Amino acid sequence: MDSRMVQLTLPLSSLPTTHMAAGSLRCLEAVYEAVDAAIKASGLTRQYIADELARLTGANVSEHHINSWTAASKKGERHIPLEYVAALTVILGDARILAAACPAGYVVLSPEEAAIYEMGKVVVEERKRSRRKRELWERINGEG
Repeated sequence: MDSRMVQLTLPLSSLPTTHMAAGSLRCLEAVYEAVDAAIKASGLTRQYIADELARLTGANVSEHHINSWTAASKKGERHIPLEYVAALTVILGDARILAAACPAGYVVLSPEEAAIYEMGKVVVEERKRSRRKRELWERINGEG
């Protein structure tokens, strides 16, 4: 038996991203803007945010990092690491940061919004079960 691996190739037209325009997932500017807006809306000092970010990620994060991420003159020079984006979302309580990093079609929900979404799923499931119960009762009663 031949132990070599065989690599199959898919036609490019079958890839899920072929319909997307080049650069359509660039979100760098949107993330910077969302971080800046979330910081301003939070009322927290940049030093507090940096300290909490360092505590939660275990990384060395200073107020200077926060300033360089939000300074218009430095945008694009430094990327915000993914784990910092997640921590900033939690610290600032603002889902706009993660939403800015998500590609089109995906949605980020706050914990409160997630509960509403889950409730909606339960209601839809209950309606489907109710419809199925009606169908079964009709069969049982010879109506269907």
